[in-house]
Order: sequence, then structure tokens, then C-alpha cells
Amino acid sequence: MKISKISIGAAARVAVAATVAIGTIATAPAASALSTADVTVDGAVLAGTTRASGVFDLAVRAPAGVKVKFRLDGTYLGQDSTAPYTWPIRTTSGTHTLNVRWEDEAGRHETDATFTVAAAATGAQPTAPKPTPTASAPTAPAAGSGTAIVTVSTSAQLASALKSAKPGQTIRLNDGTYTGEFAAAASGTASQRITLTGSSRAVLTTGKISSGYALHITGDHWNVSGLTVTRAAKGIVLDGSSYTVIDGVDVGDIGAEAVHLRTGSTHVTVRNSRIHDTGRDKPSYGEGIYIGSAKSNWSSIMGSSSTPDRSDHAQIIGNTISRTSAEGIDIKEGTTGGVVSGNTFSDAGYSGQNYGDSWVDVKGNGYQLTGNRGSGTLLDAFQVHVALSGWGQGNVFRGNSVTGGVPGYEVSVQSGATGTVVACAPSGAAKGLTNITCTR
Repeated sequence: MKISKISIGAAARVAVAATVAIGTIATAPAASALSTADVTVDGAVLAGTTRASGVFDLAVRAPAGVKVKFRLDGTYLGQDSTAPYTWPIRTTSGTHTLNVRWEDEAGRHETDATFTVAAAATGAQPTAPKPTPTASAPTAPAAGSGTAIVTVSTSAQLASALKSAKPGQTIRLNDGTYTGEFAAAASGTASQRITLTGSSRAVLTTGKISSGYALHITGDHWNVSGLTVTRAAKGIVLDGSSYTVIDGVDVGDIGAEAVHLRTGSTHVTVRNSRIHDTGRDKPSYGEGIYIGSAKSNWSSIMGSSSTPDRSDHAQIIGNTISRTSAEGIDIKEGTTGGVVSGNTFSDAGYSGQNYGDSWVDVKGNGYQLTGNRGSGTLLDAFQVHVALSGWGQGNVFRGNSVTGGVPGYEVSVQSGATGTVVACAPSGAAKGLTNITCTR
């Protein structure tokens, strides 16, 4: 029984401290599909049922080698990467929706199973009624109670507020230093996003550049704005987080990469932010913004060496990226359809370690790179590589400019990167605009 997998984000939903034996789990189907019929409890389909208890163990039929992720009523519970895939559910009476998904080369497979837990039987321990606050002495709302704004001043309060976050809520940080590895596992919705915000004097840190993620986002539909992230092994890491917006943050003095979009984090926007001084502990991994995962990491990240990390449709807009030991932006094979626009680079890609020698390295497909500018790098401003057959294709470069300090090309394109478009324009790079024929 995988009780150890219960996430902190699920703790608020625990209603009964009991265990239930795992029922018969069918073998994983060969087909790449997922439906409510594949989500079962004791061999019976969960969707549409009314259960006497909210304490049970879920089984999911899915192919070996994938990572199955679980959300309950929008709150991320965690993932199981070992077949047969199971998860312990602990929830209260009422109607609930369990979201289950996994990904393979064919894309994302996802289903929602809605079920009902019956009210507690007569004689069960009653729930204490909530006191009614008086007009003269209102009680302060607890984090996650549904209040629109939760203000925090300590590391413990921040961790609690993140754990209890609800759709539509804003977590506001007072100025100060918040030390820890902070996890944002809950999910907002398209119409009720969760916001984490503070001034640049609200600082998240693990306390040292060799350890931990300062902010780890696994939920969807987050806004993160204004605050500073510093002195951590990695600054902000997104795993399986979609439609999240990082806006106006400062991420610097980081041991490895500053911001990493990973594990199928799709439609993520990073904008108007200052990314700087990365690779302080590991220069070869000091990317400013890292999109996706290298093929060599697909097995550990996605559960299969043949399953790409489809962190697609990233929007990297209007950022200032400077003094990154590896690339300012590294776009990995397996990702598609992003935009890199209006960014300013200064000494991005200066170390040469692990080939970190450009502002932007593009190994994905179908990216639009427009209106970026800057100076200073070890070799080229932009590079297009074919790290894996079928990738590094169909990328477009228009309206970018080099003001100096680029000893190579503005856009250097590796042989085999078909469909690359570089719009003709004067360039300040020492070797000129590009090593391929430009397009007028």
C-alpha cells in the first residue's frame, strides 16, 4: 500500500485514518488510451459510484514505463511511476472529481472520474459548527479557507498557505526572507487562478546555492509575480504545471538554472522578469530559462527514454537575461511551438562548459524568435541544433539584433535543421547574420 505517497497538499482532505486493502489490479493495456473504465477500486470502475467511505485505494490501468499523475478536486496529489499504478485516496463526504493523466509519445492521456462519498452514518463523530464572528471582533481567516487574499510574513505561514491554496486565492508575501523549499501543488482554474505575489523585497531562498528548489510548482493556473528568488540550487522549477504565468520576478545568484519548465509543463509564460547570475555552483547547468528536458533525461523525467518531455507552447517574453554561465534560454528537443520575443541578453552563455556558448540554443521545433537583442556571449547569439532526428526543425528568426560582443554568427544553424527561417537584416555579430541563406 502506497500510503507514503500522500502529498502534503492532500493532508487537508484527510477525514478518516484507516486503511483498505488494494483490490485486484488488472494488467496494463497495450493500447495508448485512458478512460474512466481504467480508473478502478477493487476491480470496479470508480466513476459514477457512491461510496460509503472516502478512504480507498485507487488503481489505474496504464502502460509500464509512464508516470501517472493524480489530482483530487484540482489539488495535485502526486505521481506513481511504477506499475501497477495505485494511489491512496482520503477524502470527505460529498461529490469529488479525480483527474488522472499520463503521457507517452502519442501525447497526453487524461480522464476525470467523478464519484460521491456518502454522509457519515448516524453516531459518527460530529463536526464542530463554525463560530459566527461578531461585527465588532471578526476572526482572521486561515490560509486556504476560501478568502480571496492571504497575507503571510513567515516561512511557516507561506508553506501553510501554499499547502491550503484554493482557486481564486491570492497569497501575498510581506517583505522579508522566506527560507525553505516551497511547494505549490494545488491547482487554480482558467477563471480562478492562484496568485503568489510580493515585492522584490519578498525573497524566497533555500539558504545555499548547492541545495534545493526555492519554488516548485506542480499545480496548474498559477500566477507568480514581483518577488525575488535567490541562493538555491534551482530557482523556480515547474513539473507538470500548465498555464502558469511567471511575471516580474527576479531570479539570481542560483547554483544551476534559474527557471526550468519540465515534465510536460505546457502553455507557461515567463515575462518581464530579471534572470541573472546562474551556474554559481554548476556552471555547465547554469541556464537562465530551461524549456523541456534533454533526451538523456527523458527516462528519469518521463519514465521512458522514448517519451519526450513535451513542455510545449512556452512564451518567453520581455525578460532581461544576464550573466548566465550556460545559455540564457535552452530549448530542448521534444518541445514545440513556443515564442521567444522581446528579451534582452547580456553575457548569456559565457562559460563554454557543456557547450554553453550562446544566448539561445534551439533544439525544439516550430519556435518563433523575434525582437530579441543584446550583447556579449562566448560564440553565437542564437544556435539551432539537431540533438535528435526530427528535432531542431521549422524555427523562425526575425527582427533580432546584436549590439556587440558576439564573435560568431547572430544565428548559427547546424546542418540538418531543415525549415529554419532567418529574415535578412544587418547584424552586429562578428561573422554576420547567419551561416545559411537568409530570407527576404
